[in-house]
Amino acid sequence: MRTVFLLSALLLTISINAQSIRVRSVKKVSPGEGGYYLLTGVVPGSGLLMVSGSGYNGLSLLDARRGSVQVITNDNGAGYEPAVTADGRKVVYRSDRFIDNVKYSSVSIFDIATGEKELLLEKGRDVLPPAVAGNNVLIRSDKVTKVEQAGPALKSGNNETFLLTEDLMPVICSGSERKALMPNGDGFYIWVSLSPDGSKILYNYRGQGAFICDTDGTILYDLGRINAPRWFNDRIVIGMDDKDDGHRITESELVYYSLGDKKRVTLTSTPDRSEMFPFAAGNRQIAFCTDNGEIYIMKVRIR
Repeated sequence: MRTVFLLSALLLTISINAQSIRVRSVKKVSPGEGGYYLLTGVVPGSGLLMVSGSGYNGLSLLDARRGSVQVITNDNGAGYEPAVTADGRKVVYRSDRFIDNVKYSSVSIFDIATGEKELLLEKGRDVLPPAVAGNNVLIRSDKVTKVEQAGPALKSGNNETFLLTEDLMPVICSGSERKALMPNGDGFYIWVSLSPDGSKILYNYRGQGAFICDTDGTILYDLGRINAPRWFNDRIVIGMDDKDDGHRITESELVYYSLGDKKRVTLTSTPDRSEMFPFAAGNRQIAFCTDNGEIYIMKVRIR
């Protein structure tokens, strides 16, 4: 009788945790000046999208409702993995510069409301993309490791645990502790991110697909073929299933994986358009770009 009760409770928990996505509409966001845009992130709770140019050069804010663009910087590499503070007020980014064929990187922070910039690190070597936990920013280079407070301390949420990718490997930093993880063994880990509740790590491993592990490195889910995976919420992962000819993407569709159902579902079916690099843009929207440099907003219903 006890076994039956436990099994019933487990099935009920799975049912509660299961979520699915239904597409309601897809709308193109057309910036006033046109051009090619690569989606690189979102500013939570604002309707602002972070976009970059080809090769991740430059970084701007695109207002998805008005189609207007606010340029943050034209620096090289600034669009590669920018971060946003938890209060949605500041954007942190790394930019690159070559001097005598040697690469140097700087880290800057941009205040969205005032348009002011502050240099947090100048011309460092082996500088990692900045990591954000709450309103704190972790900056790491070959000689510098420091945490900058970029806003008021938050009373709740993750304020001290940072997730970095060092030498293509997930690394958790909390205080003076540093823990490197290799859940699938030695290899390349990319598109690494922490779940909204801070309990799980999402990543893509050496072209073998997407996985989720806990913060101790124990694999919890094998998501199958999903590239550029991102958390939509704690129960759903979104990403893309793309194909290429060795030089460029030839086709790509958006997909999602429901942790409760433990299955992958295709969101789009558009032979004439390649959807790429999706990001959750609130509880009911997914932003994505195309191989032609267009930005779209997909409205969805979660069930």
